[in-house]
Amino acid sequence: MTEAFRVGFVNRWERRDPRTGLNYASFLVQAHIYEPVYRLAAGSNRIHPVLLDYPLQQEPEQGGLVYSATVRRGARFSDGTELTAEHIAASLEKTAAFKIQASATARGDRVVFKLKQPNARFELLLARFDNCIVLERGREFLGTGPYVLAPDPQPECFRLVRNPYFPDKVRLAEIECRVYPLSPDGRRQKLLAAVNRGEVDFTEELARDELTRVEKMRKCIDLGYCTSMLFFNTEKPVFQDNRVRLAFAGAIDRKALAAHSYANALAFAATGALPPALGSSPDLIMHDLGTARDLLNKAGVSPATPLVLAVIPIPRPYLPEPRATAELVVAQLSHLGFRVEIRQPRDLAEYQDVCRRGAYDMMLSGWIPDTADSVDFMESLVASHSVPANIIQATRGSNLSRWRNTSMDEMLQKQRINPDPSNWRNICDLLRKEVPMFPLMYGPRIAVVSWRAKNFPRDFGSGPFLSHVELPESHSARPGVSDSQEIAARKVALQTLKS
Repeated sequence: MTEAFRVGFVNRWERRDPRTGLNYASFLVQAHIYEPVYRLAAGSNRIHPVLLDYPLQQEPEQGGLVYSATVRRGARFSDGTELTAEHIAASLEKTAAFKIQASATARGDRVVFKLKQPNARFELLLARFDNCIVLERGREFLGTGPYVLAPDPQPECFRLVRNPYFPDKVRLAEIECRVYPLSPDGRRQKLLAAVNRGEVDFTEELARDELTRVEKMRKCIDLGYCTSMLFFNTEKPVFQDNRVRLAFAGAIDRKALAAHSYANALAFAATGALPPALGSSPDLIMHDLGTARDLLNKAGVSPATPLVLAVIPIPRPYLPEPRATAELVVAQLSHLGFRVEIRQPRDLAEYQDVCRRGAYDMMLSGWIPDTADSVDFMESLVASHSVPANIIQATRGSNLSRWRNTSMDEMLQKQRINPDPSNWRNICDLLRKEVPMFPLMYGPRIAVVSWRAKNFPRDFGSGPFLSHVELPESHSARPGVSDSQEIAARKVALQTLKS
C-alpha cells in the first residue's frame, strides 16, 4: 500500500472550481491539480511557459490590443483529453478575474487575446493562480497538473493521486489532505497536536507563535509577504469624507494589534499597503487620538449610530486570529466614542454575499499578492473595476473599500503601460491622502515539513512544489508494483471518478 505524504489544513475545501478565486482552504490543492498557461519563477516576474508558448505575439489588430500564442504540445487533462486552444479560451472566458481585463478566442492551434485596455505586462495576468485552465466534465473540474482528485473526496479529508497523463516525473504517488478544525476559541490545537504526533508531513497553516511548540519538524518562515487591512466602505455616508477615514486610522494602534498575534510586534506592524516582499509605500499615519478627534470635529461627524465591522470568516496568513483582532480594533475605536458591532459570516458563501452587497461599514480582511508586481497588488485593492459589483465579480473583487477614484484609475493604467517612478509616487501620495483602507499587519508565510521529506524546495509556495518531494524508498511505492501497474491502477480510479 502506497504511503501518502500528509498535508494538514484548518479550513475546509469549500469550492471545487478554482476559477472562483475563493478557495481559501488551500491554494496548494489548486496548484497541484490545475495549471495556468504561464507560471512565474519563484520570487520574480520571470515567465515560465506551461501551456502556451512564450513570448506572446502581438497581432496587427486594434492598435496593439491583440496578442496570441500557440498551444504547447503534450499537455493532457487527467481523463486523457488532449489540451487544445478551444479548451484554454473556453476556460478563461468563464473566469471572472480574466474577463475583467480581456477576452480569449481560439484560432486553430493559437489562442487570441483581446485586451480591454493596454497592459504592458499582460502575461502576468495569465500567470495568476485563479486563471488556471479547467475542463468541465459534468460536476467535475479536471486539470492538466501533476495530480488529480481521487474518488469520493470529502471536505475534511481527500487525496490527490498522480495524473497518469502528466508528461513530467511526479515523485509523490499520493498526497493526503486532512482538515483539523479550529477550536471554539480560534486556536489550532488539533493541527498542532497532529503535527507533534507525526501525523502531518507538511502544513502552512500554523500561526507564528505556535512554531515554538512544534517538535521534530523543519520550520520555514518567509516574513512580510501579505497585508491585513481595515477597509472603510466609502459608499456609506460616514466614510465618504477622507478626514473621517484618516481619523479612524489614527485611532488604531498597529503595534498593539501586532503584539497580540506576534512576539516581535515591530516586525509585523504595517507601515503601508505593500508587504515588504513587494517594496515599501509608507503611509506615515501615526497613532494619535487627539488628532483623530480633531479630524472628526472638523468633519462634523459624531458617534451616533452603531457601525458594522465585517470580518473574514477563516484564518489567513495576514489574520491568524480574525475575531480576536476585530475585537481589539473595536476596543481601540471605542476611544473615539463609536460603538461597533462585529459580524463574522458563517462561511465563504456568506462572506462573498456580504462583499458583493457592501453590507458593512468596515471590513477586516487583507490581501496576498498574486504576482511580484506592486501595480498588480495596488490595482487589486483600489482600482474601480475591482469593486465587487455582482455575484460573479464578487468572487474576485478585492476593492472592499468600494472606492472609485478616476485619478487613481488613470495613474494605475499609466503605470501599467509605462512604469514611471514619479507616477508611482503620485499613486502612493493619493492613497496616503484618501485612506480608503488602513494597513494593519504584515503576514508571514509559515510552514513546517517532516524530516522524512527529501528534496523539499525552498520556494515552497511556488507552483506544484510537492510533485518534486520524495519519501524514503520504503515509503514511496508499493512493494512489487511496477510504475506501469501503478499508472494502470490510477486509470481505473479515474474511470471510477468519471462514472
